[in-house]
Amino acid sequence: MQRKQFGKRGLHQSVPQFGDRNTNYAAAGIPAYAGAGAPSFDNDDSFSIGKMLGHVFGMLFSFQGRLGRMEYWMIGLIRFVLLITVVIAFVFAAGPQMQGLSEEQANVALVQFAFGTVQGGFLTFLFLALCLCQWSLEARRCHDRDASALFLLIMFVPIIGSFYAIWIFIANGFFPGTEGPNRFDTARSQAQVFD
Repeated sequence: MQRKQFGKRGLHQSVPQFGDRNTNYAAAGIPAYAGAGAPSFDNDDSFSIGKMLGHVFGMLFSFQGRLGRMEYWMIGLIRFVLLITVVIAFVFAAGPQMQGLSEEQANVALVQFAFGTVQGGFLTFLFLALCLCQWSLEARRCHDRDASALFLLIMFVPIIGSFYAIWIFIANGFFPGTEGPNRFDTARSQAQVFD
């Protein structure tokens, strides 16, 4: 649905409307820049903490837009190192509490540590945030290759999901994205900047 623009006669054909799915932002004259769906708090170019935090959270956790291979690898490697660090910290923090316990008792103690202590809760929160970041990266790389991110749900299917996860890693990490605009473009799509 098109809206009447103030100060103009008739409808302005090149202005994209909120909710349009197949909008070509480049043709509409809207510049694409790095942000991956991060919210904008005002339209000027001045610096603010809100803009910076919005950009960072959008870059790490947004599921909209596209992501080039270079940024996929940069964020992915940093995320992987942080994830290994969190897992090692969790093992060292929870390990002494589980010595000498049976398997069933160790499982109960592990859950109590993860959700019943401040240290365990913080490490669990970091672990889940890093997992969400990984899903965000994979979804936006799928979008860059013009594939729906809903196919990532196949990874939850036993056995088949493991093989599909390997395929997604290879496809997202090494195959280039689509040339030019595709159906997943946003005004802040990063594909033009990083691929």
